[in-house]
Parts: sequence; structure tokens; C-alpha cells
Amino acid sequence: MSRIQNLLMIAATAFGLSALAATAVAAADFPTRPVKVIVQTGPGSSIDVSARLLAEGLSKRWGEQVLVINQPGSGGFVAARALASAPADGYTLFFAASSVFVALPEIRKDIASSVASFIPISFIGEQPMAVAVPAGSNIKSMADLAEAAKKASQGLSCAVSTRGGLSHLSGESLRAASGMNLVFINYPGTAQALNDVLGGRVPVLVDSLSALIGPAAGGQIRIIGVGSSDRLSIMKNVPTVGETVKGFEATAWFALVAPEGTQKAVVDKIATDVKMVLADQTIADKMRKTSTFIKDVPADNLPGFIAAQRAKWSLIVQKFAVSK
Repeated sequence: MSRIQNLLMIAATAFGLSALAATAVAAADFPTRPVKVIVQTGPGSSIDVSARLLAEGLSKRWGEQVLVINQPGSGGFVAARALASAPADGYTLFFAASSVFVALPEIRKDIASSVASFIPISFIGEQPMAVAVPAGSNIKSMADLAEAAKKASQGLSCAVSTRGGLSHLSGESLRAASGMNLVFINYPGTAQALNDVLGGRVPVLVDSLSALIGPAAGGQIRIIGVGSSDRLSIMKNVPTVGETVKGFEATAWFALVAPEGTQKAVVDKIATDVKMVLADQTIADKMRKTSTFIKDVPADNLPGFIAAQRAKWSLIVQKFAVSK
């Protein structure tokens, strides 16, 4: 090898090392300006509340403001598209719900490749789904619900939120697992669905426990089953749906993700700091009050977890998914 070639190789190596060093320094200093966290629901939703608790903790840890940006619409499509078009620098993140990964790619093929390319940073937590009826309903258990559905010649109407969201998926899964004759009515959100249930226009509702626990505590509705694998410590007297419908489990979950191309060093820095924030018992307790239960899933396991969840729900989703 000539002397010139040796010099070129040394220069290339030095350049590569300096670039790695610069990346490491940039990650160590991250962030140096405000960070945006996109949420796919409006202000006040359980997802929004959890995202704001995380943002508050990260703001304190980083000394930079973490802003929650609400971009609701089309079952997470608007928020997912916003992240896909954002710079891959770690300053725009997405506090994404499970429906974005398990349903949106089937319903909106035009965003599927972007969702698949999002870089998972941190698993945040889970929210069990729940089945509820008006407080004065004669339906007092999942067995009663099955009997009422059996007697309904045209099917028993069941309120669910956005088409393709986990409320809808959970209802479809319940129908498939139990054989109940349920007819789903989609609403823009829980508030509208709850209004029709309380008004006696729809006899049953499937939604996240976080959305239903307040009305239940206020005596407006009765929760007859939760979608968790085991009874919850916060409501031990409420059975799981699986105690009646064997094998049924439906739990929403949230993950923080970044756009494709975000540097690994930056992703790792954010993941470390998120883990520290979620370890704060005060934040964990506040999230638990919204029925969000923090769960530690190692970052390396996140892609596999997401793939397994998509496989779990794929048959349900494909029954109603319409490509656009």
C-alpha cells in the first residue's frame, strides 16, 4: 500500500472517529431546545393525561420544556403522519397507542410503511379495556350480557369508539371469542358513546377502563368485566371478562416512538431518561389513577412485542379493514 493510500486511510478513520465523538457529545447534551410529544387524542383523554405526566417529568429532568401536541383524527392517522414528516432529530416524538401499530397499517395502507419504520424508544404502560352497562340495567354480569345478546333477534347494540381503535377491536374480539350476537355502533369518542348508553339508546359499552372508571365511581354505569388477565388491585370485586369468556384479554398499551433515521445515541438517551421518570413513584401513582399501569419492557424487546401484538389482532382487524 502506498504512503498516500495510508494517509487517506488514516484520514478516513480519523474523520469517522470524530463523527462518532460528535454524535456522542450531541446525544449527551440532548435536548438543547424544547421537545414536542405528539398525542393522537384530544386534551383530557387518558392518553393525553399520561403523556403530560411523562412530559412533566422529562421537562424537570432535561431542563427543557416538553410540549404535548394534540393531533387527534382518523384513529391515529393524523398523528402518525405528523411524526413521519418530522425531522429525525429526537425533537419530535409520538406517544402512540397500540391501535396505531395493530390497526392503522391495515386500515390506512398509505401510512403503513411509515408506522413500520418508527423507532420504538420506550414502552410506557397498559390500560385494560372494560365492558360496562347503565347502572340500572338488568345486565349485571358477562353471563347476563350473553343471555341478553342471545335474546336479541337483531343483535344487541354495543357502543364502541373510533373504528379501528382498541375499543372497537376489543368489541370485535369479544364477539369472536364468545359468539355473542353484538352489533357495533361506532362513535367519535367515549363521551358520545357514554351519552347514548346513559340515555338508554344503547345497552352496553366497550371502552378503556380509564374512560369508564369515573362514571362507574359516580354511579352512572356498572363495569361488569375488565380485559386484564387478572383482577385488578384497584377493583378486586370486578371479574375479568376471561372468567366467563375463556382466553379473552384486551389491553391497550402505549409506546414512545421516534421518526425513522433518528440517531441511536439520541434514542438511547431518551429511553434512559424516560425509564428514570417512570421509576418515580409519584408519577406511577398518578398514572395508576387514570388506570394506566406502568410496565417495564426492555427497548430491545419492543419491536418483537409490537410484532406479536399485530399478529394477535390481525384476524380481527382484517375483518373490517378497508384499504385507502
